[in-house]
Parts: sequence; C-alpha cells; structure tokens
Amino acid sequence: MQTRSNDELYPAADKTAATSGIPTHVGASFRTQLTNKPHEKVGEEWAGGIPAQYGVAPRIRIGHSKWFNLLWLIPIGFVLLVAAIAVASGLRTVPAIQDFMKTYPGMSELPSWAPVGLPAWLGWQHFLNFFFMFFIIRAGWQILADHPRLYWTRHSGPGRNWFRMQNPIPADDPLYTAKADSITLPAGVGLPGRRHTIGLARWWHFGVDTLWLANGVVFYVLIFVTGQWVRLVPLHWDVFPNAISVAIQYLSLHWPADSGWTNYNALQLIAYFLTVFVAAPLALITGLGMSPALSTKFKWISKYFSVQVARSLHFLIMVYFVIFIIVHVTLVMATGALQNLNHMFASRNDETWVGFWIFALAMAVTVVVWVAASPLTIRYPRIIQKVGYALVGPAQRLF
Repeated sequence: MQTRSNDELYPAADKTAATSGIPTHVGASFRTQLTNKPHEKVGEEWAGGIPAQYGVAPRIRIGHSKWFNLLWLIPIGFVLLVAAIAVASGLRTVPAIQDFMKTYPGMSELPSWAPVGLPAWLGWQHFLNFFFMFFIIRAGWQILADHPRLYWTRHSGPGRNWFRMQNPIPADDPLYTAKADSITLPAGVGLPGRRHTIGLARWWHFGVDTLWLANGVVFYVLIFVTGQWVRLVPLHWDVFPNAISVAIQYLSLHWPADSGWTNYNALQLIAYFLTVFVAAPLALITGLGMSPALSTKFKWISKYFSVQVARSLHFLIMVYFVIFIIVHVTLVMATGALQNLNHMFASRNDETWVGFWIFALAMAVTVVVWVAASPLTIRYPRIIQKVGYALVGPAQRLF
C-alpha cells in the first residue's frame, strides 16, 4: 500500500489545523472568515450583529435599593439657581455684606514680577486642550456604554453598582453577559457610536490622551519658564473670602470687574488651579489605575486602589471637566465675549472682533472633525487602530 506524506494530505495552509488535531474542514471554515483587507468596514455583522439597545437615564444609588434619576438635577438645579440669585441679590443690600465685599473685592495681589497679558502660545495651548478634551470625553462615553455601570469595590457583581445607565441585571438570566449589557450611543455622541465598539473607542481615547498629555507637558514647562504659573496658583489665604465675594457678585448678576488680562478673580483662580494641578493629574493617575497590566504589576497599589475605584473616580473627574467647560464658556460669553475671546485667542486687550473670528474658525474645525470622526472610524477601523497604536505604542512598550 502506497503511503502519502503529510504535505500531500494537508496543504501548507492546513498544516496548523492538522498538527493541532483540528479536523481539516473546521480549520478551512475558519480561514474563509479571515481577511487581510486594510480598510474593512464596520458592517452590520460587527460584534456578531448585535442590534441597537438603549438604556435608561443615568441613575445613582440612594441607600440600599433606591435609585435617583439624575435628570431631576435639571429642574432642581434651575430652582436652586433662581433661589441663589434671589439670596445673593438680597445679601448685597445688607451693610455687613457690603463692608465685607469692600474689604475683599474679589482678587488677591500678585507679585510685582508677575507677567501681564496672555501670550500667543497660551492661546494655542488653550485651543489644543479643549480640542483634544472633546474627543477624549466622547470616546470615554463610548467606553462607559460598553458596561454602563460603576462600582466602588472590586466585587462588581449584580446589585453592587452605585451608578448605572442600564436596567437592573435580570435575576432570571444566568447567561447575562457584559456584551448583553452594552448600550447604543448616537453617532454624534459616542465615538464611534455603534454598540459594542469599545475597541475602536479605546484607540481614540488612548491615542488622543497621548496628544493631550504631550500638550500638557509643554504647557507645564512654559507656564513655569515664563512665570505664568503665578496667575494660576493661590498665594494668599484671602483667596477664600475673595472667592465668596466673587460668588455673591456673579449670583446677584453684578459681574465682578474684568481683569483677566492682568489677574484672575479668586473664583477663577481656584477653578483654574483645581483644573490644571488637581483634576488633570488625577485624570492621568486614575486612567493608569484602570490598566489590568499595571494593577497586576503593582499589586501593593491595586490592593487598595482597585480598577473599579479608579474607574469610578475617572468618571467623576470627567463630570468635573464637563461642568467646568459649560460654566467656563457660559461666563466667557456672558461677561464680555469680545474682550475675553481677544485675551485667549488673539493675545490682545481690546474689544475688536479679531479674537471672535479666530475662535469661530477654531470651533468650525472642531465641529468638522467631530462630525467626520464616527463615519471615518466605521469606514476605516484599521487606520484608527494603526494611528492609535503609533501614539500609544511607545508608552505601552515602556511599561
């Protein structure tokens, strides 16, 4: 009887299947599903073809089993704001409060060597910071949508979450998985927006994070080299009574004197200090804290600072950034838009339209990229992956 060699029995493409004990026809069936196409689209079959699924309004746990719908914060916040305006307006008529505001008009003194004005590089830093931040937050929402629950302990089983954007986990479904838990975000909100696209969202999030951190390093170096740091760091304890005075002025709709070209008021100073020197570093630390590789490598840290704690804190920092952006932009527009935009985008202290048009161009660029990001990601996922790895890869290999 004539025997045949393995090469004859199993072609080269089938050797792996043959030598591993996998039937040839099974190996062939898997190979037909592989592709080397560089621009494969995210089609309807993505993630097994799971259909769109929408969750519920964000909720936080109150007590053991009660949940508070965060949408109620909108009418509650409006009522509290109206009440605060009424109270602040009444306080301004009280003689003791008037004396207090004369003593603490709203800002602390700067050293005589403090720089005056905002340089052009600061305007560029400002634009790049908010440009990168928009896409970091948007991709972060997409990552959260893949498992829309947050926990304070590593024991993240059903019923232990403190925050959710999804219905309670069904108690009668023993096969309920994180994939079934994921929700769909609109393409204009999430990045890329399709359900269960956490991989692509992570490439966006980590890749743009790298650019944001690089921009931040340049910012830190320049503010200390040029002395601009003195405008962002509280140097005297009177910053706190001055901040109270400024808060009363804002809430009573009597804007404090605009002096951003030379010195920020106390409330601005505290907000900018927290954003630059507290929130931004914490965003980096909690982001690294979510890394399974790092939590495994540094067990003495992850024993107390678990991935789930890092994830919850990272979310709260994102909420802070969103609130800061909304309040910051609102006050910029309400307290002298032309002058404020000239300060930040044109490096000039007047009320011409130069800063406005630069700002409008910057926003147009941001909107175009925002709109194009999801369709391009779905059309060219491999390019997003390669660009993301080119940005993240060096740091990944370092660790």
